[in-house]
Formats: sequence, C-alpha cells, structure tokens
Amino acid sequence: MKKSIFRSWPYLILVIIISLGTAGMEGFLHISMMNTIDTAFAGNKALFKSEAIKVLLLALSLLPMKVILAFGKGLFKKKAMVSAKSDYVSGLFKKNINEFQKENNAKYISVLTNDLNTIENNYINGIYEVIVNFSYFIVAILVIVYVSPMALAVGLVIGILSAAIAIVLNKPIQKHHAQRSELFEKYTTYIKEVLSAFHIIKANNLKQKVQKDFYNRSSDIQQKGYIIDKIETYIIALQNLTIYVSLFALFGITAYMAIKGKMTFGGVVLVINNMENIMNPVMQIGEKLPKILSTRKLFEKIDKTLENQDSYVETIDLNGFQKGIEFKNVSFGYEDGVVLDNINITFEKGKKYLIIGPSGGGKSTLLKLLRKYFTPNSGEILIDGKNLKDVTKISYFRSISNVEQNVFLFEDTVRNNITLYKEYSQEEIWDAIEKAGLRSFVDSLPKGLDTMIYDNGKNISGGEKSRIAIARSLLQKADILFLDEAFASLDSKTAREIENTLLSLKDMTVVNVSHVIFEDNKSKYDNVYLVRDKGIKALVS
Repeated sequence: MKKSIFRSWPYLILVIIISLGTAGMEGFLHISMMNTIDTAFAGNKALFKSEAIKVLLLALSLLPMKVILAFGKGLFKKKAMVSAKSDYVSGLFKKNINEFQKENNAKYISVLTNDLNTIENNYINGIYEVIVNFSYFIVAILVIVYVSPMALAVGLVIGILSAAIAIVLNKPIQKHHAQRSELFEKYTTYIKEVLSAFHIIKANNLKQKVQKDFYNRSSDIQQKGYIIDKIETYIIALQNLTIYVSLFALFGITAYMAIKGKMTFGGVVLVINNMENIMNPVMQIGEKLPKILSTRKLFEKIDKTLENQDSYVETIDLNGFQKGIEFKNVSFGYEDGVVLDNINITFEKGKKYLIIGPSGGGKSTLLKLLRKYFTPNSGEILIDGKNLKDVTKISYFRSISNVEQNVFLFEDTVRNNITLYKEYSQEEIWDAIEKAGLRSFVDSLPKGLDTMIYDNGKNISGGEKSRIAIARSLLQKADILFLDEAFASLDSKTAREIENTLLSLKDMTVVNVSHVIFEDNKSKYDNVYLVRDKGIKALVS
C-alpha cells in the first residue's frame, strides 16, 4: 500500500520544492526586516526606503506562494489517495474467489472506509505537514545562524530531542491504532449484519438488544480513540516542554549577545520572529511524526487482507474449449468434512448435462470445481487434457458463462446490464433478449433498453432479473454455460421455454444444476447426474 501512495512522488517533490521556496522567501523577508530596522536606527533614509520596498514586495509575493503550496498539497493528497484506493481494489480482484467468499467482506469495506481514511489523515496529511514544517524549521535555523552561528547548536538540540521523544513514545500508539482498526472492522461487520436482518429484528422485537450491542461496540471504539488521544497529549506535552526550555535558552543567548554588542537590535528582532518558525514546526512535526509511525501496523494489516493463501502459479492460457472436461479421481471437502469423494466424470463439448440431488449433497460444490472457484484436494480436473489447476483464471473465465440464482444487477440501464458494458450489435442483443424470454418485458418499459434499473433490481421482479442474467450469458457466446438454480425465480412456462432454448444451442456445453426439473425436457439432456452421498451417478435419461 505504501508503494501505491509513493507512486505520486512527482507531486510530493513538487510540494517539497514549493515549501522550500515559500519558507526561503519568508526567510529572506525576515532578513530584509532586520536590515530595514538596522538602517532605520542608523538614520540612513535612502537605504531604509530601499529595504522597506524590498520587504513589501517579499510580503506580497508570499500570498501566491502559499496558495500554490496549498494547491500542491491538494494534488499530492488526491493522487496518493486515488492511487491507494485504485490499487487496493485492483488487488482485491486478484483474490481467489473461494478465499474471498470464505471471509466476511465487511473487512474490505472497513479498509476502504475507516483504514484508508486513517491513512489519509495520519500518513498522507502527516507527510505533507512534516515536509512543510521541516522546510520552515531549516530556513529558520539558517536565518538565525546568519545572525549567530551559536544558535545552531540550540536548534539541533530541539530537533534531536523532539524526534527522540516521538520515536520512543510511538510504539504504544501503533498498538492502539491497530486495535482500533480491528474494532472498526468488527463494527462494520455488525452494522452490515444488522441492516441485512432489519426485518427479523423488527418482526421479533429485538430492537433493545440491537441498541445495547450497538452502544457497547460504539463505546469500545470511542474508548480506544480516547486512549490514543490521551497518549498523544502526553507526547505533545513532553515535546512542548523540550521546545520551550530550548527556546528559552536560545532567547537568553541572543539577549546576552545584544547586551555585549555582538548583535544589532534588528538581529534580536529577527531571532525573536524566527523563534515561532522554530517552535511551531517542531511542535507540528512532533505531533505528526507519531501518527505517521503509528500507521505501520495499519499498512501491514491492509496488505495482509490482499494476500492469497493459495499462491499456486498458473502457467497455461486456454485458447477456447475443444473437447471436454474430465474429473479424474477428484475428491474435495471443506473444514467440516469431505463433500465429494473419488469422482470420475466427463463433460463433453456441445453436450447438455443436468445435475440433480438433495440439498447439501454436493451439487453446488461440483459446480464450484467446474468454475475453478476451488481446486480438488486430490485428483485432477482436465480441460482438453490440460490440468485446470494450471490454466490461468482470466483465460478460463473467457470461455465460460455463469447464471446464478442470486443475480446481481448494476444500477444502470437494462442494456448495460445485459451487455455488461461490452460492444454488441443490435441484432445480437435482441437475439439474446428473445431467447431469454425478455422481449415482452423490454417492450413494456417506458424507455425500452435505456430504462434504468435501481438498487440491484428492486424495481423489477425476481423472474425478470433471472431472464436478464440468462440474456447476458447468451450474449457472451461462451463455450460453456453453467447454471446454478437459474430457473428458481421463473414461472414454470417461462422456465420451460428458456430451458428448451438452451438445450437447442449448438456447440455450447450446458451444465445445469437445478432442483426445478421438467420431465418433458429431462430427456433432452445428454445425461442427468445425481450427486449424493459424496458420489455422482449417471441416470438413464
């Protein structure tokens, strides 16, 4: 994740250059002010006028420089956050499907909201503040050294002591930030579950329990935030003490030098003015540095969410589907036991297969193996003689199309939900619509294919959602079509018609996992398989 942020390094360099330029200009302004004061005390009117004009011009030029610096900050922050979020989502889609489904996706939501927000506030803003304040600190030291090199030692003491305090006291902050991130992840999961079970909570009068749980979880997060703020307050207080003691020593040195005549009155004013440019940057750096360092564990946590436990390297790019898919002595199980044991079965290209069986018998698991969501615990799945485990997911997914029972629709037009944002001719789109039994539905819409679908299809029926999913699968013209209870939301007449259409498709291999069985269509399948008791058996059609 850090690499993603630092890909915006050109903008970070821009911020460094602008901040150094702005701080340097302010340093020249203070030196010019010193010269102006000294010429005034010397009674040199001509030189005083020249120096006063220089001070005015430098002061006026600071305003656009500070505006440009703020603009640079905005660009750096924007590019860094866009890069971080884009790379995280990109990395998320590199997760193995089975590993992603196994985990609660609230952890990813928590990263994209809370964790990245913390990164923005503590890390990205912190880096900017440290760069700007360090620039002002360096320039202030150089300006004071211009008057008295002895002040340099005091300035170095300030910086070293403040940095040492920040590093020493940083570790407990890291731990608490990591714990707070975990609390937020659980909090996000809880909110997601509560909202998903809204109707159950209302129907069973569970409002008081939910409110109590919500209060306790919210209280835990706020308490952890309170602890973090308290520790940071102690750190800042110690740093401020160091700063004020050091600055008092600096002021004493310059005052003594003025008394001894080793410094002009203008020099004393310059040192006093630059005390603020030493004190404030050190205080700001001291405040931001622990926050920057505290994000280390957060970066580690974010990167860990993108790790795949199965890091097997796929080496074969599949160029279409030519012959068949063969299961050879395949066994597979989850943590709670074996689901399929020693399966031997072949799905030939262009043929149609119906998979039936009791609930929990292994039908869906067989389909997940065919879809390459899982790999067998033992045995092999071969596609055209190649081990499916070695075939790259991206090339295999190009050859298959899926129709799920729970259809997902984008908040977009009917057209884009059917085409999935790919280019097809009008003839191809309408052919898929006809075959999926969608024609009358589309014709009834006020804007036809350009009608909007909202909130995952809440403004259309479940049957219409299923037909859209079937239409999009037909439009893809994949070699293999996998259906997972695709007819469950359809009326029997429509389901039978669509099934007939799918069974008549030439060259397309169809594997239909379904508990909806039409006897008059059953005989049209090339084979019907019963999955039960960890095994699979071919039935006579």
